[in-house]
Amino acid sequence: MYIKKILNNSLVLATDDTGNDVILVGKGLGHNHSVGHELKKEEVEKIFVLHDEIMKKNILQLASEIDGVYFNIAQMIIDYAIMKYNMKLMNHIYLALTDHISFSVKRFKSNIVIENNYLSEIRDFNPNEYDIGVYALKLIKEKLGLQLPQEEIGNIASHFINAQQDNPYRDKNKKISKIVKDILHIVHYHFGIIYNEDSFYYNRFVTHLKAFAQRFLDKQTNKEQVDFIYEQVRNNCKAEYECVKKIQTYIYNEYARSLPIQEELYLMIHIHKILGELDENP
Repeated sequence: MYIKKILNNSLVLATDDTGNDVILVGKGLGHNHSVGHELKKEEVEKIFVLHDEIMKKNILQLASEIDGVYFNIAQMIIDYAIMKYNMKLMNHIYLALTDHISFSVKRFKSNIVIENNYLSEIRDFNPNEYDIGVYALKLIKEKLGLQLPQEEIGNIASHFINAQQDNPYRDKNKKISKIVKDILHIVHYHFGIIYNEDSFYYNRFVTHLKAFAQRFLDKQTNKEQVDFIYEQVRNNCKAEYECVKKIQTYIYNEYARSLPIQEELYLMIHIHKILGELDENP
């Protein structure tokens, strides 16, 4: 393969043996060699085959606008993911992650923070990808001296969730997220309340709903005997029970399955605490 254009210290445009344009990634490729140099295979860490002119144009533009250090950081994060978790990633992650890191740094320097409302969900249900996000922030601090906000853990983790060739989480996480949101909406409309999303009981409720949704989708059965407590709570929390009946109807209509009595009990308890907290702090 012959170098056709130097893009930055670690990125070059080259021509392969069949005459196709390719982007080559490798430490020092652009710094150590000049146009026309024939590269050895062992010098190249990654090859991007440019299938069409639009892709080629986008990559060349990205390379011309972004400092090579961001490509190197992205490469190190991806290497970490592959070595630690044996992830099989689609090629676009190299460019998408590089672009994201560069843009994140620009936002940070401009005091702009984009919230990630799914950070806790990613931590709970995508621990490997969350760990990659944590590693990425540590690496960026080490290489650039910048401590990016915690939201970036989730943003970077999302790139790895979406870039896996055989994504084991995407469909299940969507289902979990839908159940959580739908139940929150049912409670919200039934009681006409506005949640305090910073409150202790709201966050406990959301955590419980995530765990419930995962158990429900995995068809895990809670065998705890709660008949006596259930009757007591139902008699003392009649409004909450009426709301739980709506949740029960929703679950049956969506999944053709009944809501276990244990789950009814804990939903009533959590809703009761949510309402009590709102009464104390209207």
